[in-house]
Amino acid sequence: MRPITSKQLLVLEEISSHQHETGLSPTMQELGGKLGVNRVTVYGHVQALLEKGYLENLEPGASRGLDITPEGSALIKKPRVRHHQPFELVNKVPSAPPPTFGLEGMNIPLLGRIAAGAAIETIENREEINLAQLLNANEETYMLEVHGTSMIEAHIESGDYVLVSRYKTPREGDIVVAVLEDETATLKKFYPQDDGTYILQPANAAMEPIYCDTLEIRGVVSGVIRRY
Repeated sequence: MRPITSKQLLVLEEISSHQHETGLSPTMQELGGKLGVNRVTVYGHVQALLEKGYLENLEPGASRGLDITPEGSALIKKPRVRHHQPFELVNKVPSAPPPTFGLEGMNIPLLGRIAAGAAIETIENREEINLAQLLNANEETYMLEVHGTSMIEAHIESGDYVLVSRYKTPREGDIVVAVLEDETATLKKFYPQDDGTYILQPANAAMEPIYCDTLEIRGVVSGVIRRY
């Protein structure tokens, strides 16, 4: 069977729940109301589930003709790690060119080096560090605030800011901003597959990867900023 996204799984589970509670399949409007999305979004998820074989349409054209296939039932019953938020970045990532950082003329004094291990001699040697160069930031760079813990093993924590290079071509293993077919965005490691599909791998052993047939890359992470 083809991979399923987290949002598609939620739709499948909601259909199953509605069937058990009422004995009927939900309409698109009822599904949208339960999941907090519009009918167009629900319809897209349902069509994907039909194509992947987890749903079947017993009465084409009827508002309550959907039914879950044996494969769909098995998927719902399959043990898995559950998360309150499947994706860290729940807002759409802007697709228009972002404003420039405006850091080109901002320098901060570099006064020397300090030991974080064995002690070293303290020698003050004043230099100037340009923030744009230090952050590798230019007119193609934007920032996102991270919410969630799926990248903690890559030293990216909730509340951190990631610097994203918008037009950089991602390579295998890069941390990317990926927009999924349900228009949600997530921060994950990027692994393209030989069959044209993709795996988005979290850097957290307690979380599962996301398997997707299509996605849009909105940039590659080039740095992390953390405030204390």
